[in-house]
Amino acid sequence: MKFHFHHMNLCSENVTRLSDFYRNIFAMDRIEDEEHTRVNTDDGYGAPVDFVTDGAIEFHLATRDVALGFRMQQYLNPLDRGHFCFRTDDIEGFKKRLDELQIPYADYGVWAIANWYQIFLQDPDGNIIEVHQPMPAA
Repeated sequence: MKFHFHHMNLCSENVTRLSDFYRNIFAMDRIEDEEHTRVNTDDGYGAPVDFVTDGAIEFHLATRDVALGFRMQQYLNPLDRGHFCFRTDDIEGFKKRLDELQIPYADYGVWAIANWYQIFLQDPDGNIIEVHQPMPAA
């Protein structure tokens, strides 16, 4: 199983202001492609999000949602304080590793980005980590 750093998620009360800051100060570009198509916006998370990049790393700029974990019936909320993300080629193998190590995780499945299977866990200091795998389109 392979991993690579994929993105940093920052939460804000004002996504437009945050996006303008990063795009103007660091000359980042918006990501507007099929891979970043949002899903489940009616009953999961429909608040404004912007995707920007420096050409190597993505920043997902999301509206803070302190009630997301409750609505999604998950014990972790990745959109309260933000999170960072690794992409893997074997999400099921990684879940098995976490189970073997008795590390709890929130299994969101495919819920926010089309075809991204996402889980969230915490490091020992409470930082939230996303691990996702792109899945074949249904």
